[in-house]
Amino acid sequence: MLRKLANSIAIIALCAHGVSADVELSGFIDMSFLSDDGAKSLSLDQLEVDFSSDLGDGISVRADMNAMSADVVLEQAYIAYETGSGVGLTLGKFLSCTGWEAAEPTAMYQYSYSATLVYGGYQHGIAASYGKEKFGLYGAIVSSVWDGNDTAFDDFGIEAQVSLMPVDGLTAKIALAREDGFTHATQPEPFDRALINIWAAYETGPLTAAVELNGLGNWEGADGNLYESGVGYLAMANYGISDKIGVTARYSALTLSDNVAGGPDHTTSEITVAPRYTVSDNWGLIAEAKMLTVGDADAVAQIGLESLLTF
Repeated sequence: MLRKLANSIAIIALCAHGVSADVELSGFIDMSFLSDDGAKSLSLDQLEVDFSSDLGDGISVRADMNAMSADVVLEQAYIAYETGSGVGLTLGKFLSCTGWEAAEPTAMYQYSYSATLVYGGYQHGIAASYGKEKFGLYGAIVSSVWDGNDTAFDDFGIEAQVSLMPVDGLTAKIALAREDGFTHATQPEPFDRALINIWAAYETGPLTAAVELNGLGNWEGADGNLYESGVGYLAMANYGISDKIGVTARYSALTLSDNVAGGPDHTTSEITVAPRYTVSDNWGLIAEAKMLTVGDADAVAQIGLESLLTF
């Protein structure tokens, strides 16, 4: 894995140097220990190296190389254009606008993701945005909202988002994502999948609090069944006790209803507490205790320890 990543980095670095000497290099190394209901694992979860460059005239480029397990992939690569009047354009493979929780561990408040992780992923497409101090608009046409490996444009997806920042510290966003052409064994005809994602976050001093609501249409659950509708929600708070110590508490759940095959609803819920210690500006440690309940099964205890180094 590391040899593949090193070769990929070398090739991109040489190409980037040929285009511009002003190429910024950044990334992170994420390693963790996890005890999942007694089953223990220790792994290098992710190694990422990112290249970015400002080409002037409002044009910038970025490429992220990502290594997870034995796979090395180009996670995203795009061209961005800012007009200087609040209008922006992005072309390439880029991250979905949906969701409160970040796609990368460097922007997470805890080690694990919530039970209502239904966001779009990295997408091939084109996006346009418009933003002012207290208001923003975003729209994208993509080959697939949820499958970053899908490049076929026969059944494409769309995303749209409105952002509001009415007062200092408060951000609220509402987004719609929709894609056609899904199939399932219990559904004879292709169908569309939809997500309405709403979240709000407030930051004041050492406190950050957020709530999120997800409405789903035609969603396949972790049990493999297809459900006509679903509702997910999240509430979390992070408090910085000092410059080096902080703690996060989170509760989230996802309930899928109207099983197409005629079965019962399916619910997943979790509660998490995660203290964090900042060793330096580049190195942080997270400990996490989580109780996860899936369906009718008993709650399962998960204990995680994470080391995250950025550069």
